[in-house]
Amino acid sequence: MRRIRASDISFPDVTFKIVSTEEEMAGAFALLEDSYVRRGIVAEGQMRLQVISLLPSTTTFIAKKGDQILATVSLIEDSDLGLPMEKVHGPEVAGVRQLFRKVAEVGALAVRPDLRRTGLSIMLYNMMYRWARYWRHVDDLLIAVHPSARFFYSNLLLFRPLGRVQNYAGLRGAASLPMRLDIPGVQMRFHRIYRGRIVDRGSGLDFYDFFCAPSDRFDFSAHPEFRRQAAIAGPLEDRAVSGLLRRFALRPEAMEDQEAAALRRHFPALSLSMDGAA
Repeated sequence: MRRIRASDISFPDVTFKIVSTEEEMAGAFALLEDSYVRRGIVAEGQMRLQVISLLPSTTTFIAKKGDQILATVSLIEDSDLGLPMEKVHGPEVAGVRQLFRKVAEVGALAVRPDLRRTGLSIMLYNMMYRWARYWRHVDDLLIAVHPSARFFYSNLLLFRPLGRVQNYAGLRGAASLPMRLDIPGVQMRFHRIYRGRIVDRGSGLDFYDFFCAPSDRFDFSAHPEFRRQAAIAGPLEDRAVSGLLRRFALRPEAMEDQEAAALRRHFPALSLSMDGAA
């Protein structure tokens, strides 16, 4: 594994934050859609904003420079809508649930093409990992990745395969490998593998400290859960959700009953009508 330099994870002009506005969410979706289109997973104009992305149980993170969204990733906590990867890896997800552990899925990862070979995705993953571990108390992170990405997730981030490769029928048959990270157990693995091994000698930073030591590099302040531990609430207000429903033409008749019900429950001031979101 190559040495990680301090410059790989140094982005002084970039803000790492939680999405909290309609424009930020729309920008994150646009980046994700562009990534899927470029990879041939979906046709242009065919990708739909998922209702689950708007719920308080989902937290979307972005790397932002000025008004430009450079990268995005989401933490999708288990809810009454389940997890997106269950459409293909249902038995694997059910098996983890049966262990009475709190599970969440890492999804919607996209990085601007010219920044893909930088450490931007690692920084954003680090933010998401800290949020899942310290604020949401997630036990297991699940992720569905293309088999070609297995080395990165298993050798660097220490995920372990959870099942066999399947194909997403709705994403042009894209291959998908389910993987799992045991958050309570991974801390010692991080220490054993990374303490002092991947380090920039000039800065004294090693990869264990990067992932596990206290850091003020990330801005969690947009999320109410950062300020208080209470019933789950998300950073998007009803007005922002309403604007996103209109912007992406998410009409009630195109939603599943569970999706519409979830929106009404979490956003009681939101009006859903046959003419779109009010």
